[in-house]
Amino acid sequence: MSPEQKKRYDQQQNFLNYVYEKSGLTAPKVPYSVFLGPDTRGDNPEITRVTVRNRSDNAASYQVVTYGQVFKKGDYLPEKQLYYSTPSNPSNQGVQADIKSYYDDGSVKHAILSFQLDKVPAQGDLPIKLFTNGNVPEDSQVAPISISRLLSSGFDAKLTIQHDGHALTQNARELLQTIVDRGGCDAVADKICKTWLSGARTSEWIIGGRMQGAQSDPDNQLGAYFHIRAHASYSGRVTNARVDTVVENDFTYGKTAGNLTYNATINVGESHFEAQDLTHYNHARWHKVLWWGSDPSLYVQPDMQYVQATKAIPKYADVKPEQAYLDGLAASYPLMTNGAQTKYMGDVGAQDGIGPLPRWTSTYAVSGDPRAFDHMLANDNAVGSYGFHFRDAKTGSPIKITDYPYITVVARRDQSWSPQTREQLYTDCSTDCDSPYSFELAHHPSIGFLPYLVTGDYYYLEELQFAASYIELSANPGYRDYANGRLRRAAQQVRQQAWSLRTLAQAAYATPDADPMHSYFTGLLANIAADYDSHYLQNQDEHPLHILDDYTNYTVQGEAWTGVAPWQEDFFAWATSYATDLGFSEFEPFAQWLLEFQVGRMTNWIDKPDSGFCWLKAGVYKLQIRPTRGADYFSTLDEAYKATMPQMVGFDCDSQSYRNHLNDRPQANEMTGYPDSPAGYPSNLQPALAASVDRGLDKSQKAWELFDTRAVQPRYNNYSNWAIIPRH
Repeated sequence: MSPEQKKRYDQQQNFLNYVYEKSGLTAPKVPYSVFLGPDTRGDNPEITRVTVRNRSDNAASYQVVTYGQVFKKGDYLPEKQLYYSTPSNPSNQGVQADIKSYYDDGSVKHAILSFQLDKVPAQGDLPIKLFTNGNVPEDSQVAPISISRLLSSGFDAKLTIQHDGHALTQNARELLQTIVDRGGCDAVADKICKTWLSGARTSEWIIGGRMQGAQSDPDNQLGAYFHIRAHASYSGRVTNARVDTVVENDFTYGKTAGNLTYNATINVGESHFEAQDLTHYNHARWHKVLWWGSDPSLYVQPDMQYVQATKAIPKYADVKPEQAYLDGLAASYPLMTNGAQTKYMGDVGAQDGIGPLPRWTSTYAVSGDPRAFDHMLANDNAVGSYGFHFRDAKTGSPIKITDYPYITVVARRDQSWSPQTREQLYTDCSTDCDSPYSFELAHHPSIGFLPYLVTGDYYYLEELQFAASYIELSANPGYRDYANGRLRRAAQQVRQQAWSLRTLAQAAYATPDADPMHSYFTGLLANIAADYDSHYLQNQDEHPLHILDDYTNYTVQGEAWTGVAPWQEDFFAWATSYATDLGFSEFEPFAQWLLEFQVGRMTNWIDKPDSGFCWLKAGVYKLQIRPTRGADYFSTLDEAYKATMPQMVGFDCDSQSYRNHLNDRPQANEMTGYPDSPAGYPSNLQPALAASVDRGLDKSQKAWELFDTRAVQPRYNNYSNWAIIPRH
């Protein structure tokens, strides 16, 4: 503050002191910003741009829109005021930011943003620019929408389930009134009411629990929850509310969670939904969104290049889905069906769900198209039909092994279980337990992660948390080291460890910092990284090929238990790199050590053209890594290559003589292993190679150049699961 500014400031403060003292009051402190102006240090004049699309035939006037936004590290400082502007209104317009998580430098990682738009034309788009300008004013606190204000607007919502001649109900208005009577949402347990969003434009509450029925049956196995997102205009009047009704059959302890067939009715104001003769499978859940008041039908399309740049999701090649493909995508599926998921996830071969992100999510990640968005949500809704949901009625959250270190959901009747394990076994299903859907960790997709990041919807966050929770529940308690949750011995396949690590890292990244599940998942990741480091990095001489060599369950050249699947090692090397990208740096040394295997398969031949590992065979299905079962591992890739493909030794890599000895006689620079398939083995290798370039590993650039210029490449446009490229 300059001397002149200080003089003017003192004059103003002294005047206020004089006036207030006359009335026997204490004068408020004049904000320094009145004389200094906004503090623009650290401002970002353009963080990102999004597009609000009106999907209805009516213009949307003065509607509030809410969506999730992930930020690049350092782009948005929480002390800065976030604004938006539009081409028709370039002035600074305030944004309500419910910040959910931060980077280690204090900048915002993820927030749920709400703002009121003047007008979005029917079936039209409105470009939005997000930026910061000055610090958050000291007197910026505006009373948020309260539960009392929502109730005074006439809001009501109710779920009724008719089962076996009995009615179960959950009444949102009655629950809200009870919460108000008890002193508000913060005065009751989180499992009854959680404040999710709080602001002048938007407030949201998560309320619910076990459904209410006859007094003789207080322990109903069904739970129901309302996610109530209320919007208000600038005048403060509640205009409408989005109600996501969630129905679950997933309590871990208590009444048996068998299948139930029932009729469900949801009434939200004048909106109505019915499901007749619905079979609700055990440990499954479903949800339905209805609006109290008008549905504005607004879709927020993020800049997907910016989302990729945050490192929350991988960097994808510039592929564009075909219009006919997008037009054919399902926007929804019937309740308790599997959508595009494989019914039995353990089926062999390629599946749409396998990859760093599944097909439905990666299509959205490369396009941001509303048709892809609908399809992504439809499939993340459909996966709720699978039986991996285990809720703890005591905490209201998915089960944590730190609370139940002996729990497991496998081999319930194993007589070798310890007394502690038998005590913590979940309540078994005794009748009507069959489901047409089987959840399998070695093939499970990324669930809920990107849908939550771009919508801010609590339902998708919990889907992700349930999947991550199940990873630990599905293991033998001793193999996972009880509450420590290691993967190395608990998961019997390398690919299971890969996709499990990906899901756990996504859960830790996405879960809000203030949620106890955040520290739970970050703690598990720290334990997992430490276990891998102690077993592999601290004993590198015993693992010369830089792979998870404890899993030699393949027969090669007639020798049983001598081979590994390189493509599964590729999955895992990428997953460790991705965990680092998400901010879990404890995995970085291990990731760099692992990636030597992928780079080596592409470049080992350079110094030994006729005996080194030829890059054309980098996509080999299985690789022999020891001469016989129980023998020492080969010390070099050359030895593994010679043992697996002895007929190829002596021919220069990619020479005509070399290609003549391959079964399918490929052309020059053509890899083997289904090179034209977007799910082939070279495609499986691609994400790990990209990660090696990002880390600057020795010879990684050469490996990528060879791979990127190979003669036969897949067309990723409509199948972008593996279309990942280096960030730099």
